[in-house]
Amino acid sequence: MAIALGTALVAIGGSAAAWFTVPYGTTRYHPTYAVRLDTPELAAGWADDVFIGEVTAREGPRRTDGDRLLWTTYVVEVRKTLKGEVSGSVRVAQEGGDDPLRRQRIVVGDAPALQPGRTYVLATRLAPDGWHTAPSNFTPVDLSPAEGGSGSGADVSAMWQEGAAHPATQRYAHPSGVSRAKDPKALYAKALIG
Repeated sequence: MAIALGTALVAIGGSAAAWFTVPYGTTRYHPTYAVRLDTPELAAGWADDVFIGEVTAREGPRRTDGDRLLWTTYVVEVRKTLKGEVSGSVRVAQEGGDDPLRRQRIVVGDAPALQPGRTYVLATRLAPDGWHTAPSNFTPVDLSPAEGGSGSGADVSAMWQEGAAHPATQRYAHPSGVSRAKDPKALYAKALIG
């Protein structure tokens, strides 16, 4: 009996281990958005917050409760706020990511994934769950000097500061959760990590 049980457990363990060696499949989505976020002025007009932040950690994939979308979350240390009330360490979420249980990589749009150790200009909206969401039609601006970043970012930072000071409105932009919240400070407090 003990030998049969041991053999069964080894077989189950081997099957589970084999599952995690199966390569990821990739599913790509190219959603259509009602707003454009491709200039500093347009992104600032849509966003609750525009800020410069350093990605300190990748937390991994999560699903939202209501729509079950897959998001990848990152811990970002805010270095400079250009618009909004964001400060400290916050959680930034990008659409898509790797689902280890389904062995599926979900790629949404063309925005590159954030990389720990790099510094970006980010335009986000604050969700009720405390995430600063960066949609796939916003390309984070990499300010890191090496490996393809835009450099130290003095010119880029100034351009984004100007865009945040003069945001452009768009006809089909829906109001954000912060603009509709009874207590926006409570939303920002919920978004802080630690």
